[in-house]
Formats: sequence, C-alpha cells, structure tokens
Amino acid sequence: MVREIFEVYAKIVDANGNYTTLSGYPKTFDTRGYDNDYEKTKQRAYGGWHEALGAMGKVDSRQVQFAMLIEGSTGRQLECARYGQLPEDPDPEPEVSE
Repeated sequence: MVREIFEVYAKIVDANGNYTTLSGYPKTFDTRGYDNDYEKTKQRAYGGWHEALGAMGKVDSRQVQFAMLIEGSTGRQLECARYGQLPEDPDPEPEVSE
C-alpha cells in the first residue's frame, strides 16, 4: 500500500490583519500510524479538522477570520474552508503636496 500523510492546517486572522497558527497545528496523520489504513487515517484527519473548528470558536473574540485546510502528501487538497471576513485595509495616508 502507498503511504499517505494528511496535514491539517488552522490559521487565524485578527482585526489588524495579523495571522497566527492555532496552537498545536499543523497536525499530521500518517497511514503508518493507523495500520496502513487510508480510510481510517483520513477519518482521523477529519477528526483533527473538527477539533480545530471547536478550538477556533474559543480563541479570541477579536479574530475575524480563520482558514483551514486538509492536504494529502501528494499536495491534493481534501478540504479547504474560510470562515469570517478578512479585515478591511485601512485608508491609505493622504498624500501631502508641497
């Protein structure tokens, strides 16, 4: 059987446009750790996805967006989602003419 590795990423964007990775992420799920069972490993990765969803709701009320991704070792995305809105860019400084 071909080895497969799934990674779950979870990033948070705050109202200032700064982003951080949720503590404990990315998480890696390797078929070697689950008796080389692709489906079991994939389900564990989705479990990590749902765990991150629960944790993100508790992080900070100032967060405005979070993005999550489950990616396989081939680079194939299994799941990708963004929740919330990116913060608006502040108005640029007015140009001063001399």
